[in-house]
Amino acid sequence: MSPRYPFLPSRNFLAFAGGVIGLVALGYFNWRLWQKDKAILARKAAGASLPPLELWEHLPKVSILVAAWNEANVIDRLVESFHQLRYPARELVLCAGGQDGSYEKALRLAVPNVIVLEQMPGEGKQRALRRCLQQSDGAIIFLTDADCRLDDASFESTLYPVACGSEQASSGFHRPYPEQITKPFVTVQAASQFYSAMHSPEYSPGLTGANCAIERSLLERSQGLDMEAPTGTDYVLAKMLTRANGNIRLVPQSRVATEYPETISAYLRQQRRWLRNVALHGRRFEATGEVRSSLRTSAVGAGMLSLPFGAVIFGPELFVLWFLLLVHALLSRTRYLRFGSIALGMPFGASQMAVQIPMLLLDFVAWSLTLLDYLSPKQRSRW
Repeated sequence: MSPRYPFLPSRNFLAFAGGVIGLVALGYFNWRLWQKDKAILARKAAGASLPPLELWEHLPKVSILVAAWNEANVIDRLVESFHQLRYPARELVLCAGGQDGSYEKALRLAVPNVIVLEQMPGEGKQRALRRCLQQSDGAIIFLTDADCRLDDASFESTLYPVACGSEQASSGFHRPYPEQITKPFVTVQAASQFYSAMHSPEYSPGLTGANCAIERSLLERSQGLDMEAPTGTDYVLAKMLTRANGNIRLVPQSRVATEYPETISAYLRQQRRWLRNVALHGRRFEATGEVRSSLRTSAVGAGMLSLPFGAVIFGPELFVLWFLLLVHALLSRTRYLRFGSIALGMPFGASQMAVQIPMLLLDFVAWSLTLLDYLSPKQRSRW
C-alpha cells in the first residue's frame, strides 16, 4: 500500500486474511460435497443384484477378444481366469505377438475354445482386434485386456444388459489386482477412478476397453474396429458405436481386476496418453466439449506448476490463490479416497494421505507435458 495511507492493511495481511476466509469456505464446500457423495454411495455402491445364470432368459455365445503385444508375463493368468468363468457359451480369441515370446506362449495355451492368432509388428491393437472379430462367432463381443483377470461377478454384470436384450452395449470399469490394493500409489489412483465411475451418468459417451460387452450386429454395423487408431482405440470405438445409435450403458458395480502402474514413468505415460487421446480423436468426432475439457485440464496443470513462480513477480495474492487451489484439490482427493475405502474396503490412512501431494504434482506434470506431446507427431501416437 502507498505510504500516504499507513492506516490501510498491507498486501500481505490482506492476502493472509483472504487465505483464511478461503480455507473456511473450501472446508464447508467439500463437506457439502461429501454429503452428496454419501448419498451416491448409499444408492449406487451395491448395484442391482443379478439373477443366477439359470434364470437368464438368454445365454448367447460370447466371444472375448484380446490383443496382447509383449504380454507374455500375464497371458497365462488371463487364460486361466477365462477357464474359471462359469458362463457356459464362451470363447477366447487372442491375438498375441512381440519380442518377449507372447505368441509362442499363447500357442501353448490354445485349446478348442481358445483361438490364438499371431499379432504382427506394427499391426496395433485396433487391427489385431479386427482380426480377432473375423475369427469369432459369438453373438456378443466382450473386450478386455491381456493384463486383466476375469471373474464371474464383473463379467456377468457387464454382460447381462446385452445378453438380456435391454441394451446393445455396456461397459464396466476396473480395479487393481488384490496384491496391489495395499500400495498407496495404486490405492490413490484407484480411488479417483472409482469415484469418477460412481458419479458417471447411466449412459456414457465412452467405454472401458478392458471391460465392455457389445452386441455383434452393432459392432459390425458401426465399423467400430475399422477406423485406424494407433492409440485411443477405446475412445474411437465408443464414438463409432454412438454414431451407429448404440447407447453405452454403464455398470459401475462391474470392476475387472487389471494391472495398475506402479512406477512414476508408467503412470506419466498412461495419464498423458489418456488425456491427449481425447483431444486428438475428439476433433475427428466433433466432440468439441470433450476437446476443450482435455485442453483445459492441461492448462490447469501448467498453471498450477507456474503460479508459485508468478507470485514472486506479481505478489502474495497469486500465491494465496495457488495455495487455495491446491488445498481444494487435496480435499477432493481425500473425499475420493474415503469414498473408495467405504465402498471397496481400500486402505485409508496416513500412508495413503502421504502420497496425495506427490500424486497431485505428478498429475500437474503429466497434464502439462501433454501440451508438448501435441507438437511431436511421434509423441502423439506413442502408446
